[in-house]
Amino acid sequence: MDLEYTVEFNTPIIGLAVHLESPGNPVIMVNFDDRPRVFIQANTGEPHSGRFPWRSAGPQLSLQVANLTAEASNIDIVVRQDDREIHRITGHSTPVTTLALCPVAGELLLVSGSEGGSIRFWNLRTGELIRQSQPSRVSVLAVYLGPDRRPRIASGGRTGRLRIWDPKLRVQPLTGLVSTRGFSDRVAREDLLDRGSLVRALREMLKPGDEDAPTVITVEGAWGSGKSTLLELVKNGLTTPPAEVAQDRRFTVFAADRLLWRPQPKKPPKVEPTKIKPLSRPLVVSFNPWRHQSSEQVWAGLAKAVAEAAEAAMLPHQNTRERYWFRRNAVRVDRRHLQRQLWRRTLSPFLTLAGLGFGVSVLNALSKLDLGWAWWVTVGLTTAGVLHTGWRYFFARASAFLPGELFAGPVVSNAFAATTTDPLIRDPYYNARAGYLYLVQHDVEALVKDLAASHHELIVLIDDLDRCTPRTTAQVFEAINVFLSDDFPATRFVLGLDTTVVAAHVDNAYRELADAKIVTHPDDPSPGWTFLRKLVQLPVRLPRTTADNVDQVLLAQLGPVHGDEPVAVQGDDQATVRDGGDEGLHDFIQIQPEYIAIEHHPEVREHLRHRLRAQPEQSVREEKRLLNVWQFYLRVLDTADAGEACHLVAVAEIATRWPAYLHRLRGGWQDLADAVDDDVQWGATIAKLGFAYSDRKAAANLRELLRDCDAQAVAVLANRLF
Repeated sequence: MDLEYTVEFNTPIIGLAVHLESPGNPVIMVNFDDRPRVFIQANTGEPHSGRFPWRSAGPQLSLQVANLTAEASNIDIVVRQDDREIHRITGHSTPVTTLALCPVAGELLLVSGSEGGSIRFWNLRTGELIRQSQPSRVSVLAVYLGPDRRPRIASGGRTGRLRIWDPKLRVQPLTGLVSTRGFSDRVAREDLLDRGSLVRALREMLKPGDEDAPTVITVEGAWGSGKSTLLELVKNGLTTPPAEVAQDRRFTVFAADRLLWRPQPKKPPKVEPTKIKPLSRPLVVSFNPWRHQSSEQVWAGLAKAVAEAAEAAMLPHQNTRERYWFRRNAVRVDRRHLQRQLWRRTLSPFLTLAGLGFGVSVLNALSKLDLGWAWWVTVGLTTAGVLHTGWRYFFARASAFLPGELFAGPVVSNAFAATTTDPLIRDPYYNARAGYLYLVQHDVEALVKDLAASHHELIVLIDDLDRCTPRTTAQVFEAINVFLSDDFPATRFVLGLDTTVVAAHVDNAYRELADAKIVTHPDDPSPGWTFLRKLVQLPVRLPRTTADNVDQVLLAQLGPVHGDEPVAVQGDDQATVRDGGDEGLHDFIQIQPEYIAIEHHPEVREHLRHRLRAQPEQSVREEKRLLNVWQFYLRVLDTADAGEACHLVAVAEIATRWPAYLHRLRGGWQDLADAVDDDVQWGATIAKLGFAYSDRKAAANLRELLRDCDAQAVAVLANRLF
């Protein structure tokens, strides 16, 4: 026990009580024989100005909890259970003056003090001595929680000294079941691999304003090296809020009719001459080409991605979007046919009813029927129809009467469109499947020019290019070449790719070129590498993921390792001993055992760290796969045993590193464990399991893993799981 601090009062202390003024801020009331009571901040020892309606609190010589009773009897403490003495606690050399109770982690701890002895902690059920302080004259005791949520003892006596003690009660944490549920392959939200300098440099490189900056940048690395995360971090740093655009008037049928009758090209905004060039803002577009597996789909997908980003930046309001896209599409569709359909759809249904009424009126005149009201009904319906039609024509939205594709983006030719495309949209200029270049030249080009006019610079992030088919990869490069032509405003591209895979794709796509070998750079192994050399102005190679990054990955995925310090919490009222005191008196506290998830256990975390650092090729993706398998089988076994969890790490590593050999290893785990230390026996065992000479490297690595862990325990688990 440690003495934290002492407060001198120079007058005997006859009573102590603790009031929990607020969570974590207890106040000690000190009673004296010949002076008014004093209030002390328990955590600091400073005086407290508050006043509480407490009665005097003196020493307690008898305590009862559940069916146990502890009573001071001179220098001994008698413990009874149901009025039957079960043991007598001895140890004090002078009469016991006060008792207190402190249940800790399910154990009942009795605190006792004496005038000529010390403060002592006993196990109430067994009588075992747990803690004892240095010699101190004690008349009264009080127990409360300290700022670290562990118990403190306040003691006072005839010397007039208030002492605060830390008994250093520790609770061994108990291991619980795994709490996390695995990890996906989505991009990380934070930089786990210390690539902040790369992110900052790329952001600076991509900021608009420098016309001579590189236009094609590649972020190069193998699968699982963090390319997607890096691109996402770069994108987050370049994203700008949408421009403040005044809301346009409602785009009515009348406005649409005028545009269909005589399309009016959008006039460029007036720009006042100035010596200072307006600063452009970056507009970042993310495009995943692996979702599109034909040239038409690639171009349509790229156009859609650019259009959606442009709408957010330039066209934040519905009225502005509808007017913009209709003006763009009106010059490409069969305007006369669409205009006639617009007129027909705008006509009110009341006019149809008026026509029926007119027929009834004519029939009435010819047959001399007594239907005089028919003319009045016809006139009424005609008037209502004209007014309704006029309201529709001048005030209703045009999008309510025409296909939605005309107002939501560039219309697609019938060759590209799905079967749900409205037949009213007839594009007379391109119905052939070779029209995707038209889509680029008339849709994307016009959109990019409008972006440039509104001071936006387009930055296209293309990820997962190495997942595409060779033909799709070639189509993406062809699209980039079109953007880099003189017809397009400045556009920047950042590509995430594995150069080895993409170069092979280019070789495959253009293998029919007769002059491929002639154009190959002398330092390149194939034409695909030369193609990348000519297209890319800034290749950025990601640094290799090393074993030093393992700790950051484990911390981000599994959380911190459990520390040595226990966490104390206030116990339930059912075990509280009170002596009729006022509300707020804190007679004692209870520390509950702490449960930690198995992945936070220090021994388990160290074993995970050791095995992940031992991987031949460091990859965040592979580390996630191993952790996913490990956590899954922890749930299958329903175990919270730290040793078994460590052995299961090796089982998960085998399942993720050598999946192609699991069918051979089935049933042979025990033989491998028995032979791991004998060269001859090992060779015979792996030959028996079907390992050929070409598999010798995998067999050697598997043996190294089994030597590094408890091979027998791993074999037992593998037999259960596989």
